[in-house]
Amino acid sequence: MCKRIWFADSPQWTGKLPKRFTSILPAFLTYKKAICKSVLHELRRTGKSPSDMANQVNELMHLKYEQAHLAYLHSIQNIWDAEAGVYGQTTLGHLVRKDDMPQSFGAYDDADGWCGVSVSAHYLTDCLIDEYRRQEPAISKLLQGTFGQVLRSDHTRKVARKVTLSSGTMSSYAVMNENWMIVSWVMVQSEREKSLEPMYQGLAKRYNDAGVEKAKYHWVDRDCCAPFRIPDLHHGEHLDWDAWSTTPSIITEATAGPLENTCASRTQYNPNIVVKLDLFHCMRRFTRECTSEHHPLYSTFCQLLSTAFSVVDQEDLQKLKDAYQFCGIQPPNPTKQHIREHCRTRIPQPTELVDRVEKVLRHFHLTTDPNNLPLFKPSMLKTWRIQRVHILCGCLSDPEVTEGIMYRYGGNLQLNHVPGEGAKVPIWIPVRGTSQQEGYHFHQSQWITGTHASCELFQAQGMTGVARWNYQRLLDLKQPDVVLPPVFDPLLVAELNSASKRVTGKEKYPVLQLSDRDTGEKFGLEYREPECHPVQLDWKKHRVQKKDDSSVLVPLLPGPTPSTNPAPPTAVPVSQFPQLKPAAIHKVQMLSQGSMEPPVKMETSNTPPLPLQSSPRSARTGPIKTGGRVFVLDHKRWTSPMKEAIDALLDNYHGQKDMLKLVDRDYAAMVRQSATDPNSLLHPTTKYHITQYIKHLAKQVNTSSSLNTSPEKLLETQKLWQSLTEGSETVHVPVVELPPAIVNPADPVSQPASEQPLTQENVQKIVQDILLHQQEQQQQQQQKPRQTKKCLSCGQPKSRYQSDGSSIHHFYQQGPVRYYYCSTKVFKVYSAEGLTNPRMAFEEFAQTDFFQRELQLTKRRVEDKAEKKRKLSDPQPQGRMCSFCRTELKQGPNSKHIHTGFPGVAGKYIYCPAKVLDLFKDRGMTKEMTWKEFQASSFYGMEKERWAAERKK
Repeated sequence: MCKRIWFADSPQWTGKLPKRFTSILPAFLTYKKAICKSVLHELRRTGKSPSDMANQVNELMHLKYEQAHLAYLHSIQNIWDAEAGVYGQTTLGHLVRKDDMPQSFGAYDDADGWCGVSVSAHYLTDCLIDEYRRQEPAISKLLQGTFGQVLRSDHTRKVARKVTLSSGTMSSYAVMNENWMIVSWVMVQSEREKSLEPMYQGLAKRYNDAGVEKAKYHWVDRDCCAPFRIPDLHHGEHLDWDAWSTTPSIITEATAGPLENTCASRTQYNPNIVVKLDLFHCMRRFTRECTSEHHPLYSTFCQLLSTAFSVVDQEDLQKLKDAYQFCGIQPPNPTKQHIREHCRTRIPQPTELVDRVEKVLRHFHLTTDPNNLPLFKPSMLKTWRIQRVHILCGCLSDPEVTEGIMYRYGGNLQLNHVPGEGAKVPIWIPVRGTSQQEGYHFHQSQWITGTHASCELFQAQGMTGVARWNYQRLLDLKQPDVVLPPVFDPLLVAELNSASKRVTGKEKYPVLQLSDRDTGEKFGLEYREPECHPVQLDWKKHRVQKKDDSSVLVPLLPGPTPSTNPAPPTAVPVSQFPQLKPAAIHKVQMLSQGSMEPPVKMETSNTPPLPLQSSPRSARTGPIKTGGRVFVLDHKRWTSPMKEAIDALLDNYHGQKDMLKLVDRDYAAMVRQSATDPNSLLHPTTKYHITQYIKHLAKQVNTSSSLNTSPEKLLETQKLWQSLTEGSETVHVPVVELPPAIVNPADPVSQPASEQPLTQENVQKIVQDILLHQQEQQQQQQQKPRQTKKCLSCGQPKSRYQSDGSSIHHFYQQGPVRYYYCSTKVFKVYSAEGLTNPRMAFEEFAQTDFFQRELQLTKRRVEDKAEKKRKLSDPQPQGRMCSFCRTELKQGPNSKHIHTGFPGVAGKYIYCPAKVLDLFKDRGMTKEMTWKEFQASSFYGMEKERWAAERKK
């Protein structure tokens, strides 16, 4: 008989029950409470934050309470109607009852009545962490059982900003395989290769223990080859094209010496792995060196640059065009998305690739817009020299394999859902690059709910999200012989496989079989980074944490009855802006697109024209209706008054720094002023479409430097496009289909270690391995000798004992001020003022007036540094911002806004001094007033009338 006392609400007593009962138990027991399994599964599956889930659960429980209260009141009303004879006969209940007043239904949290419970976000967070602790061994083994033949890795700080650590910022590093499954995920405090060595050591052990061949290719976002140095540019060097051209000496210098780097994947995982640079990151470095994304030539440059880096298989492209014609799409110009999905591409070899990219850069060299603004920054030359080394080293070119470039075959697709063999096109999925990592980064930031999370909650949500991501990728593969459960619960599936193995002799889901191998790998925040303090995860701290009353949610108030009319939405007061001067209204003369003719007719029959716009077009057709007003967004559908107003604003603010912002602000004010006029043709638009309109004006007006209108440049662009698309050495792209990645393989067929005979040779080998392992650990524990910094003035070590005697050093501290004395430094500074000894001792220097001046300068530097640090730590406004003065709307001692109201006028009124001054400036108001001054002025009644009129609309 058990002598221990078991409480009814203790979760430990469920461990004494048989597993056939605990598996179907509908709730998880916690201290004094129990949470339904469906609620916890919903919280884990949907990725909602605990606060949102707590509000949803409280609302559902209060809804049941209100429905029960309503049913109780209806029952009492039915009894009264029966006693009054409403149903044809009179009951005798009122003769027996002494009091006609019914008993109160009670409050929601009444202990003797409904006894409702308010769920807090802290409670759901604790339950979520406990659920992760139960699933953690199964999730870790699932991640340790994921393999791949191609690795793609990338750093990101999007999700790392959400974890709160005292050690500083962190970075998320994930390794993905060819099926977009995460092989490993760690959080590092420094983005060095040494920080990733333990992770790749664990990957090597994982592959060796499972007997799986290691990956041979690795795509990274940086550090792809041996380090090199590019000197800085001279002034005006970018203006000469000879500085851009590639010569044989440059090629020889770039390809000489060792080309491979010493990254962690090569030193710790596979010495023969081929490391490649991702094409997206390389092209992004080129586009960042353009002066602006709104430059008229920016889009053309990006299009030609992308074409220069990749070569499309002409056979696949012709099949896609035939499918377009079969579906009735004319002209058959495939879209970029269709080319990316149904055509194989290849990045050419270094010599050809350098030539193709150099043609594009030469074509846009020194090109400008109508305002003489160049397309390239001066730093584009240094970027080209850096990326040219990567190209010549083969970091971007596809690896040379015997079968061809690596692709994954994704099946066939009926184009536009048209039946027939002519509309069937294949789906090719390339394994190169890290583009899929960007999508993973977005989803990863969604898994960690909120803006900040504790280390424990971050680890729980992050690891659960990674496991669910891998499981969803398995479902997306749609392998014919693989059976997967429609629900994701690693612990449940592991127990189900174990029970099915014992009863039926085989697992129900063999793909999700958990191996007994434990490689010792740590993921997420549990990863131990060399030379960094590990992140301490205290899983039990939430049990002793004192929670204040604010953590318990207040019961929801009963909502309004259906018969109650909802209050009208608060109207936004219309701000008044001064009208533009008539002299500023000046329309830029433009040639209409229909009547525009080229000034010179050139013969371009030998050169094919530029490709037409992709069909079918993805442009928005028809207006967007919102609130009864037609929003004319695209400048092609702008009315004449809209073009005249925006042209006038562009002419008025031409040359200013924030021209687009000022034009958008003033045009929005004009639209608000014309809102009362039903015949007004000024419709709202956006700053983005105003930018597109400016580009359209530049292409229409410019006739000398724009590539789209100048006949000479147009012919050059057509020839360049022809050479990049059809003049390539690579016409056909071979392919090898990679099989799906291995997930949780069975143990390699080999003799177990315990069954090997203990011969003398085996014993000696075991002892040697143990001694070698101990020596490696001792070498890693030895720290490097600390290096003393050198003085910048004399070049000697700052230590007073390691210098050669040519200069005297001394450290002096007075309160928070620390002063470093160098006799050579003070001699150089004060020699003109009478200091003659370059080796003056510190005691002698302290007696002079120069020492006090040095202390004052040092003290001033310390104060400036502290003031700068204090300004950086000042909190930024987090609440709502005023749409007029762009300051925080929240009331406070430092806020100018007053939340009040007018007598007799319904609704809250927010007083903004800047906005009121702008409204009544034309009527005599000269300065901003406080709320008390404004109440005593004559403008108070005028604002009250205006506000009352706005509320009636």
